[in-house]
Amino acid sequence: MPVMMRSFLSNLFLFACLLCAADATAQVRFSASIAPAVIGKNEYAQLKLTVENSTDVQQIVPPVLKNFTIVSGPSQESGMSMVNGHVKQYVALSYTLQPKSTGSFVIPPATARVEGTPYKSNAVSIQVVAGSTGNGQQQAATNPFAGMGIFDEPVPRAAGRDFILKKGEDPQEKIRKNMFVSLEVDRQSCYVGEPVVATYKLYTRLKSESNMVKNPSFNGFSVIDLQQPDNTNYRVESKNGKEYNVYIIRKVQLYPLLPGELELGTAEIENNVHFIKAEYINQRPDLLDGLLPDFSDGVIPPEGMEHQKVILQNKPLTITVKPLPETNKPVDYKGAVGTFTIETKVEKNSFSTDDGGRMAVIISGEGNFTMVNAPEIGWPAGMEGFDAKTTEDLYKGTVPVGGRKIFEFPFTVSKAGDYTIPAISFSFFDPRQGAYRLVQSKPLAVTVTPGTGKPTDTKPGNPVKNEDSLLVSFFRSRLRVVSVVAVLIILGLIFWLRRDLKKEKKNTAEQTPVADKTPVEEIIESQQHPFGASEKLLFSEDAKTFYITLNEELKKQVAKKLSIPAESLNRRSIASRMDAMGIAHDTIIQLSDLIDAIEFQLYTPVVEEEKRQAMYTKANELVQLLNTYRHQA
Repeated sequence: MPVMMRSFLSNLFLFACLLCAADATAQVRFSASIAPAVIGKNEYAQLKLTVENSTDVQQIVPPVLKNFTIVSGPSQESGMSMVNGHVKQYVALSYTLQPKSTGSFVIPPATARVEGTPYKSNAVSIQVVAGSTGNGQQQAATNPFAGMGIFDEPVPRAAGRDFILKKGEDPQEKIRKNMFVSLEVDRQSCYVGEPVVATYKLYTRLKSESNMVKNPSFNGFSVIDLQQPDNTNYRVESKNGKEYNVYIIRKVQLYPLLPGELELGTAEIENNVHFIKAEYINQRPDLLDGLLPDFSDGVIPPEGMEHQKVILQNKPLTITVKPLPETNKPVDYKGAVGTFTIETKVEKNSFSTDDGGRMAVIISGEGNFTMVNAPEIGWPAGMEGFDAKTTEDLYKGTVPVGGRKIFEFPFTVSKAGDYTIPAISFSFFDPRQGAYRLVQSKPLAVTVTPGTGKPTDTKPGNPVKNEDSLLVSFFRSRLRVVSVVAVLIILGLIFWLRRDLKKEKKNTAEQTPVADKTPVEEIIESQQHPFGASEKLLFSEDAKTFYITLNEELKKQVAKKLSIPAESLNRRSIASRMDAMGIAHDTIIQLSDLIDAIEFQLYTPVVEEEKRQAMYTKANELVQLLNTYRHQA
């Protein structure tokens, strides 16, 4: 029997190696995502199709969008990102969609041809509700003119009679003189990783219906859209001695990924321009006595108007991106550009060898956080550290991006004693000073007491490094091997008996009509507040207890909604179950991020009270969203 068990373990190990090899060769990845996952009927969502680890993309074919209207797109984007020290290239197309009706929709997979090989993306789900969710405000960034009428905007006084077309006057020439698209940047020279703010504007002294037909592409940049005013907002600016109504088409901050001369793409705006003929104005001079919006009341016949369609685009603009200097570059430098600080905290300064510990490395500041990666830890002898879990808390509306990245390192200690985790260094390039800088945390003292010999798992989601040695040690005992075999035989018998019992019940159920009613338990459950205890602590002085309670109630609700046993509830089981239920990938990520954020508050010495309301609201929203999938299942 031990020989058979060793053979089984050898085959299992070989299978695991083959899986790892297969994963290593599967470099190209084609995926789809949509955000937000829940929108109102009059709001917008962004569908993003991304090809990773290849720039040889011959074709991307979007899915059939019969339930949506494409408001703008495709918008092309390409660049690189670094995750845990691995550089990933990507090419992406984005579409802004508006739903045609309410309901839950599944957008089918898109197709792509990459390096001559066909690929298919995942399907994505979105829920459209009748009311407003407040999630569609960023539409102005891609289509600031949706629904704009001919005479919706006031005209600056200096515009005079530019909307009047005189006899013999060339309308196209008049449009060129009074309407154009401009690209403005806050700098034309920067370092790799230093942000450039690019603003696309429509300047106009005319009346028009305008719509973006081509979004600019930003090849070689990492792109972050900045929040825009709504489509009725504008400002009056003077250019070349003339006043214009100015609309922001798109405003982004761009982080260059490589040195050289990088060109910013062009935006194309289709404009239906409307003139009033001068000869008609001469017959009705009283029309100029009132406000311009009065012209839209149907008093101007078709023969009194002149309509012209023109597509305008900005002139391309080149950014000179300087390479980072090689002089005095730190050995541990990984690409961060900006200004940053570093601090470290431990969950507990004293614990036993059974419990293990957790250390958080917090890097705060402003800059290109995509290149901020987990630092190297010089663990003292007797301590064993594991891979870090990363949490982001970023403010992408600022320039540069501000906020922090938190790296949570689980670790274990084999022997009792006093330990000192040495200072941790982090290096970055400061573009303001044009030089590299190094910041360090303070050393951390930890006291470890003897345990009972029953270790607690402190490494969720990470493989156990001594797994092979533990298995070999376990199976050296003949009694243990016999016990395991006996348990397996018993479990097999139980499974066989339960399968027969299920068949018998199924046959009985097929002969018995099922009553169409809601169980009493579901009615009672729907009337209960899932976060009642957390709500009572929402404004209490004890923020720590609030986060403990919210964590317990959220996991209880997730386990119940997803039908996962409490003892099996972990990130892997949650993601697997949600994916099997067809829940949108964006929702899975949101729930995982929320659990991470709450758990971080459980052990950090500084509890952030101002985030309580946001996390409480987010937990309620996600549980309500899970309810909809549960009833659909």
